Amino acid sequence: MDIHDKKIAILYGGWSDERDISLDSGKSVYEALLEDGLNVCLFDFDRDNPEILEKFIIKNKVDLVFNLMHGVGGEDGHVQKYLEKLPVQFIGSDSESSYKSFNKILTKDLWASNNFLTPKYHIVKPDMFEHVTVNNFSDKIVLKPMKSGSSVGIKILNLQDFMTTDSDLSYKRLCEYMVDDIAPHDYFIEQYIDHAEYTAPIISNKVYPIIKIDTEREFYNYNAKYIDNNTSFTFPKFPASAQEKINNTALDAFALLGCSTWGRIDFFMNRDFEINLIEINSIPGMTSHSLVPMSAKHSGLNYIDLIKLLLEN
Repeated sequence: MDIHDKKIAILYGGWSDERDISLDSGKSVYEALLEDGLNVCLFDFDRDNPEILEKFIIKNKVDLVFNLMHGVGGEDGHVQKYLEKLPVQFIGSDSESSYKSFNKILTKDLWASNNFLTPKYHIVKPDMFEHVTVNNFSDKIVLKPMKSGSSVGIKILNLQDFMTTDSDLSYKRLCEYMVDDIAPHDYFIEQYIDHAEYTAPIISNKVYPIIKIDTEREFYNYNAKYIDNNTSFTFPKFPASAQEKINNTALDAFALLGCSTWGRIDFFMNRDFEINLIEINSIPGMTSHSLVPMSAKHSGLNYIDLIKLLLEN
């Protein structure tokens, strides 16, 4: 069935701390499809109630769901499990791969065990400073939630500030930098990598133009992503061998998690083209100025054609 013959539902909103970003993504895609004459509807799934979702899909005779819920509930396999039980198709990764790719520790464990480079990491535990030494990490560490997007809750800290003879005190000091609604055991620390950051958009098993991200902030945080006007996005040209290495690494890292259809692989890379994988984003932003549409446009694929390519896939 051609997508022009299908009833398409844009699933957006949700209940995570990325709700506002999801609303922007969903509205942008909805308006583009509506203007192109497709049969499309919007559903703000703002409560974790599968019966409400099922009723909406059945009442509106939905054939295809484009899930654009970001963060907890939308990207972690939760809503994917609901959709897998309903008589619809949906765009993107399934519940199992979404669950693994949203959890940064599961992702990094899988990458590390398959010989992909990723910054060193350690789950936050009360006794962690009895086992983690300065030699394991650089002078700086990155404190990250295991399950969050849009750089929510991420802090760059000086490791020396926590290295005391009192392990309990070190742990308590670290906890002071955490977001109140995220439990300490849902955080990990990561080695600070002082290399340029890039992202590799993947659409239909193809790597689209790589974007280099430059910010005047210490790292590409929430403000740099959504507020600052001076964050720079460029499309560097690489030697053919380096481009092939980047493409293969991104596709293999994506496939290893079982992800499909589309997404983004974020990574650090030095001047020798050594790649350190950061994370996977299985449901990237889809406003007209988001990174995946930006990369698609650079390759000659406009916004509506990108959306239709995802739907047709």
